[in-house]
Amino acid sequence: MILEREYTLSITPLNRPEVLKNQEAIAMLLLRLILLNPGSDPLHPDMGVGIINYRYAMGKLDELRRRVEDQIHTYLPCFPAGNVEINITPTKLCNILITIDDVLYTYDSAEAPVPISIDSAASIM
Repeated sequence: MILEREYTLSITPLNRPEVLKNQEAIAMLLLRLILLNPGSDPLHPDMGVGIINYRYAMGKLDELRRRVEDQIHTYLPCFPAGNVEINITPTKLCNILITIDDVLYTYDSAEAPVPISIDSAASIM
């Protein structure tokens, strides 16, 4: 069963913990997993994709896709067979598209604090 809620580190105006539910909770878990650098969590030192490490990494797109898939399989096993695609935009930014239960979640590099930029021309994988 997919988790129904995820707590953030924020509070509501009524001083209660902010809670994300359903697809918003799934999106938050995926985003945390993509942004987390391996070694950040001492209890799970291999957890995290470490997307920042793939900046300007044209030759590592297959590795990035496999890393995201492996991380979902290992740390979010409640999500059955998520499909992961890497999409190169016309402006040579890298986006990660994850489909779970017919819902598409996108890590949009253009909106990220550190965009994942590709040096040379590439096609959609």
